Amino acid sequence: MIKATFPDHSSMLMIGSPGIGMLEFAVSIAKDWMEANNMVLFVTVDLLPTDLLDIMNSFGVDKEVLGKNLFIIDYHSSLLGSFDNSTNCQGTEIRKVSDLEGIMFNISTLADSTDRPVKIIIHSLSTLFLYNQANVVLKFFQISSSRIRNEFGTAFFTIHEGVHDEKTVNHLMAIADGVLELRFDEELNRRMRIRNMRGCITSSQWIPYEIRQVQQPGEGQSLLEWR
Repeated sequence: MIKATFPDHSSMLMIGSPGIGMLEFAVSIAKDWMEANNMVLFVTVDLLPTDLLDIMNSFGVDKEVLGKNLFIIDYHSSLLGSFDNSTNCQGTEIRKVSDLEGIMFNISTLADSTDRPVKIIIHSLSTLFLYNQANVVLKFFQISSSRIRNEFGTAFFTIHEGVHDEKTVNHLMAIADGVLELRFDEELNRRMRIRNMRGCITSSQWIPYEIRQVQQPGEGQSLLEWR
């Protein structure tokens, strides 16, 4: 698994083309954070909580972390017109929301309930732009980034490349503390780089990475692994 360290109390923006593996990258980072005993709040905008848990399980994350090191804020179900009840959760480990205000309210409530470091992942901003006016999403990004950075911990937002106008993306990058880019090269090999990180010296070099399936010893299950 890839090991990545991002500054505490920062707002990160990850930009990548569809199919590059942003969700898997975000899940990999979430796994590292949970193993370090951080509380991870994952806002599901593009997928249902059950789908997220299945993907996490393929990374070797036990579903028992739900309600302990992992809490899910489910926005995607509201876009489908119904809520996902297949997780059979009895507590507050999965919070259902239907608007941007609900996302931030639940982040605040969950963050205030713990003394541990809090890490937030929102996947993805692109879908929020589809269902909300651009200025509303930009305002949400600015306010939530600032509040998370100052009060709670680290925020990690994803956005798809090539589906938004350049002015909007530049505005998002100007607000974020750091920008992580994922792309395919001419041979469709995956590459990543830190475009910028506020207060840090970064390299513009593109670093290769892969997502490949291996067999977990003794279990016969596939596991996505970064190299």
